[in-house]
Amino acid sequence: MKRLIMSILMIGIMILSLSACGAAAPAPVSASPEPVASVDGEPSDVSKNFSFTPVDDDSKASAIASTEKEIEGKIEDGTKVEYGDLDGDGTVEYSIDYLVEDGDIITGKIEVYFNNELIHTVNDELPIDSGMLVYADYDGDGANELLFVYYPHVNSMPLDEYVVLKEKNGLWYEMEVPEDANGSNRFPVHVKYGDEPCTLKITCDGFDKVIDYDAKAHYEAAVKDIVESGGNEEFKAEFERVLAGEGFVKGADYGMVMPWGIWQVEAVTVNDEPCIRALHGLAGAQLERYDVLGNLYIYFRFDAKGRVKIVDMEFYDDLSGGTPE
Repeated sequence: MKRLIMSILMIGIMILSLSACGAAAPAPVSASPEPVASVDGEPSDVSKNFSFTPVDDDSKASAIASTEKEIEGKIEDGTKVEYGDLDGDGTVEYSIDYLVEDGDIITGKIEVYFNNELIHTVNDELPIDSGMLVYADYDGDGANELLFVYYPHVNSMPLDEYVVLKEKNGLWYEMEVPEDANGSNRFPVHVKYGDEPCTLKITCDGFDKVIDYDAKAHYEAAVKDIVESGGNEEFKAEFERVLAGEGFVKGADYGMVMPWGIWQVEAVTVNDEPCIRALHGLAGAQLERYDVLGNLYIYFRFDAKGRVKIVDMEFYDDLSGGTPE
């Protein structure tokens, strides 16, 4: 559904890309050689762990080559993005991005190559750009999987999509990741009232951690900002209603995951294990994007049966900047 909506929006207009534990495993390899802070705040050592900083336009351009390939539809020259030799066998891993034109509709296609073999194809209703390709053991079986992230051309906000690929008997398969009823990458997150007005409980199905969030300071700051800036009086009245406890019902649904599911995907380490970090924006359900509570980061891996295993969750409210960094 989200892709259909975005496709309709792009017809007739310029599309803008806002690239805004088990047996010992092979050493994880990232497309980025530069370490960033791991979850515990200590620098990641890329010889043991990995992390990824999204490739900026300048560094990406240095790894681009033009190529042509015959696939369905009218195809523009492909854009080849190289990731280096991730598995150390002497061949460079890469992907090729294509634009596919069908009348007024422009869609996207990406081919992912590992050891010079095509292992995965992404087709999207929007033009798409390759992001990162990370080679790491996400399920603890001693064999590395591939995390591939790509970026749809969305003209309202940055957005990441991703797949996790596992090799079995020479073939690569997509591992199952959480989706909602509309097919969006999304964890089953809930934001409910706590024991008192302005107190909220953030949970995710399948994970027993409960994050308690006192939103009083958030709403007091929102009211103050509207008073000082002469902002929307209806919003001010709604925030004051929440502060006064109107409509409060202990345990009732209060907030929501903001539209389009996972906004950002990163490769990080938790307790020296490769993990994937997914970002969800959370908001009050009444005013939605006009009442952004903050960002929820979900850290996950996979178990021995290939099922998603959440390792941790962290919430950072909008007042604190919404990020763990």
